[in-house]
Amino acid sequence: MMHLEVVGTHWPGLDDEVLEHYDAAGIDKGVVLATWIPSRESNDLTRDAVRRHPDRFIPFGHVRPVDDWQTELVRITQEFGWTGLKLHQGELRHGIPDTGPDMCTVTEAIVRRAAELGIRLVKIHLDDYAAIDSLTLEMPAVTWILPHMGCYFKGQDMRRWCDLARERPNVYLDTSATDRYPNLDEAIRWATPENVTFASDGFLYSPLVEKAKLDTLRLPTPHRAPRLTDAEYALIMGGTMARLLGPT
Repeated sequence: MMHLEVVGTHWPGLDDEVLEHYDAAGIDKGVVLATWIPSRESNDLTRDAVRRHPDRFIPFGHVRPVDDWQTELVRITQEFGWTGLKLHQGELRHGIPDTGPDMCTVTEAIVRRAAELGIRLVKIHLDDYAAIDSLTLEMPAVTWILPHMGCYFKGQDMRRWCDLARERPNVYLDTSATDRYPNLDEAIRWATPENVTFASDGFLYSPLVEKAKLDTLRLPTPHRAPRLTDAEYALIMGGTMARLLGPT
């Protein structure tokens, strides 16, 4: 997974630079998306990049509660035919009045409507275990992908997110920006390799660096965890995500 912006900042030719990173890391094809900008603008940015590079990019849509997300969900599903959606906690929290619904209620409303329109995969950055536990339980038909092994720079909490992915069949974790990477050997075994997918969270983070964290798990690890086998490595590096995405 790569962003077509850097925390909302983007520039002409960024999609070509993303491909340079893909090539350097040996990535044939990957998910792209944009966040931190208005929903319609972010989706137009993704659509244009995918039109230029249809053989390399797989689009995920994006909405923010402060925008007309209902109309945008219809556009990305019915007009564009997209089946993946990205939601981010910073945007889910922004603009919700103190007297209005809580973030979990807003998130549930967005995902339920998205699922009705054909969204099958939701990649959501939400460092709220109780909320994710509830949402993934209440909407089992949606496949949930949790970035950063579930927790962003809160590696001490990683075990419970890994346990959730192992125990709940619609929950997966991605490896992007894992802060306690020496513990990644244990985390992948807690979750099981079948429930973990590679992602870089680029353009902010380098796919080369993020891939190296997995490459090293094919060698002896500090916690004496089993080395990743070729089959497990292949699942994490694209096999599982390809299965979840289906024909593209």
